[in-house]
Formats: sequence, C-alpha cells, structure tokens
Amino acid sequence: MSSFVHYQIKSYIQSLKFIPPASLFLLWIFILYTYDNAPILSNYGASSIAIYLTITWISMTVFSLEEEQEKYILFFQLGRKEKYLIGKWLSIIVISLPLHAFAIFYPIMTDSFKGSLSLPLILISVSSHVIFSFFGILIGTLFSATKWGTKKYSWLSAVLVIVLSISAKSLAELASIANWFLWIFPPVFTVIKHMEEGDEILFLESLFTDSIFVLLYLIISFALLIILFKRKES
Repeated sequence: MSSFVHYQIKSYIQSLKFIPPASLFLLWIFILYTYDNAPILSNYGASSIAIYLTITWISMTVFSLEEEQEKYILFFQLGRKEKYLIGKWLSIIVISLPLHAFAIFYPIMTDSFKGSLSLPLILISVSSHVIFSFFGILIGTLFSATKWGTKKYSWLSAVLVIVLSISAKSLAELASIANWFLWIFPPVFTVIKHMEEGDEILFLESLFTDSIFVLLYLIISFALLIILFKRKES
C-alpha cells in the first residue's frame, strides 16, 4: 500500500494538476489575512471552507490520473479493489497536509490574529480543517470514482453539492420542505456554527453531540462510497 501511495503522489506531482487548486487556495489564504487583528475562529472557519473546495478539486484530479487499462492493472497488483480506493484516499490526505499546515500556521507566523490562541481554539480549528477535508474527499470520490463520475456534468454536480451543503441552513429557513433532502449533504453548518463568533467557541453544550453526528456521517458515507465504487468496477 505504501508503494502505491508513493506512486500516486509522484504521479500527481508530475502531472502538475495540483497547481490550479493549490494556487487558488494559497491566494484565498493570503487575501483572508490581508489585514491584521483577524478573529481566530471565524477566519479559520473561512479557511476550512477553502479546504473543502480545494480537496474536492484535488480528489477529482487524483482519481483521474490513470486510464481505464492502467487502473485494472493496479487492481490486479493490489489484489483488492478496496485497496485501490483506500490508497487513493491516503494519497489525497498526504497531498493535503501542506495545505492544512499553511492554513493553520500562516496567520500565526504573520501575527494576524487579534486574540491569543488557546488549546481549545487550536483543537477546534484543526478539527474543522480535517473534517472539511474529509467532506471534500467524499464529494470528490462520489463524482469521480462511482457511476456518478461517469456523468457528463460530474464537475458541475460536485460544485452544486458543495454550494447546497454550504447554504443548507439558509435554504432550510427559506423553505422548511428543504429539510427533507438537505440531510444527505455534508453537514457543513453543524461544524461551522461553532466558529461563527470571533474568538469564542459557540454552542459548547452541543459540541459533543455535533461531533458524534459528524463522525457517524463520515463513517456511513465512506462505507457507502466503497459499495458504490465496487458496483461501478464490478
């Protein structure tokens, strides 16, 4: 598995497909911290959204590295199709690490925050970036490694899902009927609502239950992705 992950990362770097998403992400972070005295949590919440978009993009390009024939050769070498999928996920995680590090440490190194960092603030900020990264992997995999990825408008569909997940709260307030289908989208607001108020962690009493909900959502979603991937490749 480690050799496959190394091969994927090397192939991705050589393809130069990382340049557009990484460049836009860095630009987002630079603009976000143009001015000093930035609130900690709300700005980290904004960079978490950037991670969401960027990792979705990276995931879809990582899954497009091989042609069909090369993919089946990799299936044979790895022994199981699930290993191919998990190897792709591990590769995306490794590729995303420098982006996570930059998003977290750039404002600290440039002294952009108006408040002082505490351990709870750091933990919830890092957790938010990691969770949104997993959301991005979910969306990217769904629209590139399953039958949904064979559709003509897979990229447009991925963008639509991201937009709906980010605006789910507003849509639910506009039309209560939206609650019947918005639950299938990544629970962005469940995470981001704890980071809306400057340097204070909001809704602390619901933080534990929200964390459990997000964890269960991720576990179920990744399990479903494995099933959808195997069906596509059967």
